[in-house]
Amino acid sequence: MITCVGPIFLDRVIKIDRFPEKPIKLVANGLEKRLGGPAPVASFAIKSLGGEAEFVGRFGSDDTADFLKSEFLESGIPAEKSIIVEEAQTSQSHIFEDSLGERMLAVFNEEKLINEKTLPVFDFSSNQSYLVDTNWIEAAHFVAIQSNKHQIKCIVDLDNFSNNNLVDEVVNSASHPVFSEIGLNRFTNNMPIIDALRSLYKKTQKFYAVTLGSKGVYWIENGDVFHCESPKIDVKETNGAGDVFHGAFATFIENNTTQEAIELATACASLKCTRTGGIKNLPNKKEVIEFSKQIKPSKQV
Repeated sequence: MITCVGPIFLDRVIKIDRFPEKPIKLVANGLEKRLGGPAPVASFAIKSLGGEAEFVGRFGSDDTADFLKSEFLESGIPAEKSIIVEEAQTSQSHIFEDSLGERMLAVFNEEKLINEKTLPVFDFSSNQSYLVDTNWIEAAHFVAIQSNKHQIKCIVDLDNFSNNNLVDEVVNSASHPVFSEIGLNRFTNNMPIIDALRSLYKKTQKFYAVTLGSKGVYWIENGDVFHCESPKIDVKETNGAGDVFHGAFATFIENNTTQEAIELATACASLKCTRTGGIKNLPNKKEVIEFSKQIKPSKQV
């Protein structure tokens, strides 16, 4: 079981032709209501790839929560361990997406929801692994520390966070910290990517990775840095690609080498970017394995 832990959002996706140079009135080409958030979307990616996933997050007590819970129920992904915050609004985001698949988003989190300190009951048995998002830092910190103590896998999505001691401990404790480019720059004070990975490795002698979108993925393992190129694709939608990567990596790292898991996760995220529809149109394992033939073998840097 891969338990995905983090905030959940109702995404309202507004499709436009292009982003304006200054604030003006726009006519939208479409409006969609979707489940969103790194950990929730990752859980759907895991399920689509044939893995066993569950989600643990914080819901409000509103119609938005009812809709999001129904998405998990329909897909057969357990979410019962999640926290319900009474009289709070579930988080939402408005996403503007242009015809090239690029996006701009605005996120709303009610303070009552994000200030809720109650933690769920987590399982740290040997057949368990975790994927956590540091935007629910209290849960991510607890899970990373306990996963390290029980020697089970913990993949961390490190994108939009503020540096603090808890984040440091999550990064140091988790088995597989995976940064976005922005996240790595923030955590290492804008150190060049290769130098940043080597500096991190020097402290703990373990795996670290950074995802760079169309520029692929760099990671360090056993002191060596590797690069996996992203394939050339016809991009339809980039929203959620990183979330899908993390879910795919968590799935494939269970029974594959790190290189194989990175390449398959890259294939999965790339294939997702050729489609629209969010969690309703995610790649399955057969499609990913076939598409991975377009991924060039990773190279040592």
